[in-house]
Amino acid sequence: MSTETELIFSPERSSNIAFHVFSSKKASRRREALSKPSKPVSCRVFRYFTPAIAATRPSSAVSVSTDSYGVALESPYYTKSDTSTYWDQCFEHLECLGRGSFAEVYKVRHKEDNQLYAIKRSLTKFRGKSDRDEKLREVRFHEALATHRNILKIIRAWEERERLYIQTELCESNLLEYTADNPMTQPMTWHFLYQISQALNFLHSLYYIHMDVKPENVLITYDGILKLCDFGIVHDLRSASALAQDGDARYLAFEVLAGTVSTAADIFSLGIAALELVSDYDLPITGDVWTNIRQLKLPMEIVSVLTDIELKELLLRMIHTDYKLRPSAKDVLDSPTIRDEVCNMSSPFAFNQRQYQHLVASTVENDSHASHVCRTPIKKAKRPPNYFGYHDEPSDDEFRAHSMHDTSR
Repeated sequence: MSTETELIFSPERSSNIAFHVFSSKKASRRREALSKPSKPVSCRVFRYFTPAIAATRPSSAVSVSTDSYGVALESPYYTKSDTSTYWDQCFEHLECLGRGSFAEVYKVRHKEDNQLYAIKRSLTKFRGKSDRDEKLREVRFHEALATHRNILKIIRAWEERERLYIQTELCESNLLEYTADNPMTQPMTWHFLYQISQALNFLHSLYYIHMDVKPENVLITYDGILKLCDFGIVHDLRSASALAQDGDARYLAFEVLAGTVSTAADIFSLGIAALELVSDYDLPITGDVWTNIRQLKLPMEIVSVLTDIELKELLLRMIHTDYKLRPSAKDVLDSPTIRDEVCNMSSPFAFNQRQYQHLVASTVENDSHASHVCRTPIKKAKRPPNYFGYHDEPSDDEFRAHSMHDTSR
């Protein structure tokens, strides 16, 4: 009999998809450009019944890492008696970077320090206590982790008139979009492993599991620092609850489907993401090839590009079928190439002046959907970028197995 987990997502149940043709992301983008179906019209829920007093309640911080939780925000530019919001009074709204069904992201300038930031603002009011608690949970996890260099820095978060606002540092792009215009070389793959393993090593040392490591959730600063983001489904190993959510199926470790959740799940996701980036091939979301990859039966289209033997061996260990045999994040950092070479090199992801001017020019010429910070003309087919590093909405054709599992520790 199938378990509850298997009913939600099971490669065996998709045996009718017995054939998967690998294609280059670049080829996929060209095909999509020729014939791109229009996005289905969706209707957003528009009626929420909230107490009338909520509309006039002053802004209050939701930070839990300081003593300011629930305290009304203060600023020389903020007048509480004014009918306009803290958001409107204290920030100059420069441009909308992206919008989904539940939130929109703006590039803003703070009037107090004159610095640029990104702010995610909920489009709708909290649907109730559970909805509010879920959103604040992500903020709490983010604040607990944001002290690390390779994790997106959160500046502040507040709720105002039943909506959530989250202010973070501003980044140039995410890795998904960056590699659409900049081929991922094997030396760059080493640097990707080095920087994100540092973030994961920090998370795992605090008994947290990210559960959704993928290129879209890695942001890039101007000087090439990679920042892990999106903490919507982080799992706390110390939690009394044994429930964990699955991330994107393309990067999901097989044992997670059976309810075994450990830090090794993040290592698998990091390894499979590196393979995807260096080979420039789309990963399947289900079917026989999905299963074969998790049995270390990789397509030649992926294996053939790995001419660096040490890199190939490390990635194969990271996606090992037996999660107990995978290296830890610290083991990855102790790899000879990373320890002796990569850690002493400058980041190959830095945006030089030529790249920056190209992105700015592309923004002017193409007023299409934006990346996290700079709008770029090339998009990975059917994989919209993560504009802020938080869960908003799954894409129309992106499979996400957000099931709940009872995990044994």
